[in-house]
Amino acid sequence: MPLPFPQRIFSRVTDITPALLAEMGVRGILLDIDGTIAPTHTPLPPQEVRDWLDTLKQAGILVYILSNNRHEARVRTLAQALDLPWQWHAGKPKKAGFDRAFSDTGLRPEELAVVGDQIYTDMWGARRNGCRALMVESLDTALWYFPFRRLAELPFRREKP
Repeated sequence: MPLPFPQRIFSRVTDITPALLAEMGVRGILLDIDGTIAPTHTPLPPQEVRDWLDTLKQAGILVYILSNNRHEARVRTLAQALDLPWQWHAGKPKKAGFDRAFSDTGLRPEELAVVGDQIYTDMWGARRNGCRALMVESLDTALWYFPFRRLAELPFRREKP
């Protein structure tokens, strides 16, 4: 079983450019929301992220929200505001949510990158399901459990192609 090392780590999601994705052979991204494009309790991402999403779409990169959030209304509201296809309660890193995303997008795993802020859900899910693993620094650093999560992730918080 593959280990959950990210292939690339970025300071923020907007550092991931269409050119970089094209260079990697990526035609679409499976995008986490909480901690990745907006803090967990924030209804919508900042304008900078919305502009980034528009840039990806204009470059022909398919963007699909793949979230473990168990509140359908949270994911639906955000996805509809951004005009993106979506899946809530995806069960990352398990296979079922990824299989549905592959079916919904019509793309093969090797054509997709998972963009997220967590090792044991996003990066491990990407690695075990054949996608590129692109990690961003979390926007959820104010959550009480963040230091514990970071400590648990420490052995895998480095790039490994």
